[in-house]
Amino acid sequence: MRGVLRRSGSPAHRVRSAARAETSEDPPLRDRTATLLAVCALLLVFGSAFGPCAEVSRAPQGPPDLGTAAFAVEDRSVSWEGDVEPVLESRCVVCHGCYDAPCQLLFSSADGIERGATKIPVYDSARLQAQTPTRLFVDAKSSAEWRAKGFFPVLGSPAQAGALPPDSVLLAMLALGRSHAFPEGQRLPDDVKLDINRALSCPAAGEFEAYARDHPQGGMPYGMAPLASEEIRVLASWVAQGATAPPPPALAPRAAVQVTQWEAFLNGPSQKQRISARYLYEHWFLAHLVFSDLPTGPFFRVLRSRTAPGQPVDEIATVRPTDDPGKAPFWYRLAPIRESIVRKTHIVYELSPAKLSRLRELFLTSAWEPTRLPGYSPEEVSNPFLAFGEIPTKSRYAYLLDDAQYFVMTFIRGPVCRGQVAVDVIEDQFWVAFLDPDHDLSVIDPGFLAKNAKLLSLPSENRGRLLLGDLWLEHNVDQHRYLDAREDAYDALDPQRRGPALDWIWDGDGHNPNALLTVFRNFDNASVVQGFVGGIPKTAWVIDYPIFERIYYDLVAGFDVFGSVAHQVATRLYMDHLRMQSENLFLFFLPSDRREAIRASWYRGATRQVDYFVTDHLRALDHGTQIRFASSDPKAELLTKILAQAGAAAGPPDSLNRCAQPPCDRPGASAAERAAERELQRIASVRGDWVHLLPEVALLRVRVDPTGEHDLVYSLIHDVAHTNVAFMFGEDKRLLPEEDELTVVPGHFGSYPNFFFEADAAGLPAFVAELLAVRSDADLERFVGRHGIRRTSARFWATADWLRADLARREPTEAGIIDLDRFQNL
Repeated sequence: MRGVLRRSGSPAHRVRSAARAETSEDPPLRDRTATLLAVCALLLVFGSAFGPCAEVSRAPQGPPDLGTAAFAVEDRSVSWEGDVEPVLESRCVVCHGCYDAPCQLLFSSADGIERGATKIPVYDSARLQAQTPTRLFVDAKSSAEWRAKGFFPVLGSPAQAGALPPDSVLLAMLALGRSHAFPEGQRLPDDVKLDINRALSCPAAGEFEAYARDHPQGGMPYGMAPLASEEIRVLASWVAQGATAPPPPALAPRAAVQVTQWEAFLNGPSQKQRISARYLYEHWFLAHLVFSDLPTGPFFRVLRSRTAPGQPVDEIATVRPTDDPGKAPFWYRLAPIRESIVRKTHIVYELSPAKLSRLRELFLTSAWEPTRLPGYSPEEVSNPFLAFGEIPTKSRYAYLLDDAQYFVMTFIRGPVCRGQVAVDVIEDQFWVAFLDPDHDLSVIDPGFLAKNAKLLSLPSENRGRLLLGDLWLEHNVDQHRYLDAREDAYDALDPQRRGPALDWIWDGDGHNPNALLTVFRNFDNASVVQGFVGGIPKTAWVIDYPIFERIYYDLVAGFDVFGSVAHQVATRLYMDHLRMQSENLFLFFLPSDRREAIRASWYRGATRQVDYFVTDHLRALDHGTQIRFASSDPKAELLTKILAQAGAAAGPPDSLNRCAQPPCDRPGASAAERAAERELQRIASVRGDWVHLLPEVALLRVRVDPTGEHDLVYSLIHDVAHTNVAFMFGEDKRLLPEEDELTVVPGHFGSYPNFFFEADAAGLPAFVAELLAVRSDADLERFVGRHGIRRTSARFWATADWLRADLARREPTEAGIIDLDRFQNL
């Protein structure tokens, strides 16, 4: 699930809106399909042009000067690991680490830098045909192959030993940024655009002089505090010394042994082993696999290779993990990840002896005997209920539930680094629970899915070839037919129409913290955390197995980030069905006479359109509920009951956001944390005129001692209210700023912080009081001047470095480099 950053480079209260992509004259439109696609291409904001810097127009000036002291080449030999990589990770990868990296220029590895840049964007709202993928390490193996795909060098031509190459775009960008630094600690000028959908350039070496004349403030790091002289010298020296990097180190024996063990498991010869391995591969292909006894890595990814275990990996590059690998034999392999770990794509799945035993139990020793291997026809690969129908549903659902947070995280992280239109399919904060397997129709009646599997095909079957409108109507009809069949089957199981009981909600078997999850949408990206976090949300989901598997195959296994606009729109529209089916399943647990009204409150201004055009009418109104309700707010009461039932699996109570009678202290909190959180409770999960002025996600550092060793971190999450999330466009017309709330979370949240704040522990009461008093842009600017760390601040990079180190200390396995590309200009 994946636009444009709200409010960047503009007053903080600017509402969310989709940027309008600038397009050239359209080609002739021959039929209604082309017309529809062209409209979507103009409106759908999945990204547009990218480049290393913004088109900032100023008075023409000369090219940057590389002869300054900052670019002096070191006499010593600089090393990749000790000198270069730390600078790149802390200063470059923070904006150049994913598919939305400017010009596809990735600084997360020496291979990425050697590959260089391209003028071809990954995200293109006018793309009527799928684009050839350009995945680093996957779709080309050499610089020559990347040049053939349109990438150009940024390091420069080889020069005299120890001399700077005159055509190095990398060094020229750094020199341009250094020669046009912004005033320290001040807001950037309004014409320095920061939204990620802005018009950009990707100048090659021969184009750079003209670029520098026209856009003198477009150097690196773009719109931020300059790099220190010693950091520039390290990079300049590395380039002058040949820009070399050592080969990847050999695996340590302990890791190598476990790789051998897992590859043997994934490449078993029997039909049962082969089908199970394919199912696991299709669910792990995005994972950063890690061994439990090596929690900080190395991390691995699973792939299909032409070569057997024990030989060098030769990856079969397919667009999707479900695509046909060809007729030749292949093997599943674990390959070390050879680039910096970036938090926004760091989706960790732990492998351990206990996990291996559990997978054997679920897939190999369970009672099923396959009769065939799944094929690779479009109908089958897009429908896991056909491809893997012989694996017991109970095993597949248990597998998903065991690590539910991982699977939900793949929906909303992954390689798709942005997309406002994609993620506006969900509310800004909602809670997720799961239907207990013992009460899931697809589990207790194995014949149900077999009978109705063809109604559950997904948009990836289309591959962008069919008419988008016809495809949507076809899926819409199939969804209604499936839900009718599901309702009939539940009627047969519950002839007295008693309805569900509370224990129909999975309780994590009393110990699994994946039982309850919270999803936060932050405009063009999203995050998921364990437990019910924040105040009582507007909506909640209950997911059963067919919904869970379809969301995964719609948004992850079947999604192509390089696909056409038709594919992306179809994926988004199908997700509307799945969201509303999840919401309706939650409503099924509420009193029958309250369901319609509660659902209508979620879709203010859209109920009739939603029923007719997009989703599924509310079924089973003649079924009751076995849950007894005593309050006038059954939604909140049900969520509270679900929390209580989960027990230890629910995790610690959220005393920050749901403190009924302050003060409430978080279990295990230190004295400093208790004092800080008693103040922060005043702004946690409350509404106010000040909330809608804040960025989507801000990190607050609370200084406890001069060394910073015991400083605290809290995340301030702006939950934006909507009348509904039923439509792809016009989000700014459905905002309810007076209902916005702020969720406060201890520690680091998300991958894209939009701002940094600081406050001394003793000054936290004043920080909270001043924030509560903010009413206007001017108030916010004064508040930021006292407590904020702007992009141009002399302390910006030191703060970012401290936060990164603190994250690594708190979450050594989950930690990764945070993305600063969405950092706002407050």
